Amino acid sequence: MKIKKTASSVLRKIKLKEDFIKPPGIETNTPIVFHAFLEKIQIISEMSNEKGIELPDNLVIPKGKYIFSGKTYNLDKEGVYRFVNPGKNNKQRIVFETNHDALLSSIAWIYSHGNKDDEKEYSEILTKAKNEKIFATCGTISNWSIQFLKNNGIKARIVAVLTLEDWNSYDNGHILIEVFQEKLKKWVLYDIDNDAYFTHNGNPLSLLEFTKKVKENNYEINFIAKKNDIDISNFVDKENNYNYSFLIEARFLDEETRRKWYNRVFQVPMIVDEKYSYFFDENNKSKILSYSSFYQYLEKHTFMKKFYNFDNS
Repeated sequence: MKIKKTASSVLRKIKLKEDFIKPPGIETNTPIVFHAFLEKIQIISEMSNEKGIELPDNLVIPKGKYIFSGKTYNLDKEGVYRFVNPGKNNKQRIVFETNHDALLSSIAWIYSHGNKDDEKEYSEILTKAKNEKIFATCGTISNWSIQFLKNNGIKARIVAVLTLEDWNSYDNGHILIEVFQEKLKKWVLYDIDNDAYFTHNGNPLSLLEFTKKVKENNYEINFIAKKNDIDISNFVDKENNYNYSFLIEARFLDEETRRKWYNRVFQVPMIVDEKYSYFFDENNKSKILSYSSFYQYLEKHTFMKKFYNFDNS
């Protein structure tokens, strides 16, 4: 009797599934537009009875009224916009005119840590970014960001850091960028790979300033985007087919873990200039030079004058 009752229950469940109403097709979906800047993302309402121009094919566009899927939207703020027509198409555009932070935030929103796009050229990533997110490691996104920023009139450069602790096979340094902020008249460090820049008492820090503050654990982490930031689905080492997803997902689980990682890798600051990475750590000079022929030592006063236009050390 109990078996028959169970079988009957199963049949009733199957019948219920068959009775479900089939959802309408994608033709009934309506477009949705999002604006993302720093830690906020919000829906943009369509404009009734307003005329606009068709959304341009360029990734970077000026403010204006644009048409997407037959509807007009007022893009009156700088930052990244996402145009979604569910089941049909996605588009992504950056509105940029003068706000450097909007451009940096947009790059961070477009990018997530992964490696699917590591082998792509600058132009390929630029094209993909018009419709999709980019998944790459710190070196790829930093190099792409530098060219992208320069093409939009912003002075920027590649920087790097190394650990002096025992090396392992996966986690011995990091690649970032510095952007020259005209208002501050100084270079400011951005960790595009991890959506952050750093301050001390509210003042943005350069690479050298941040490296010092890391040792003291005396700095603030500020986000230029706040999003789901890790593509762990394809984080596989091509040489040995090892999947790093567990490690990568845990690295920035909380601020304490993040700070521990910064403390490991931010031990030797370096500026990348053409094919060489320059450093001034005299005490560890021999050790650092043994790592790679691309690492070049400069005396500190020469380093400061060359890269920070600053004579005293």
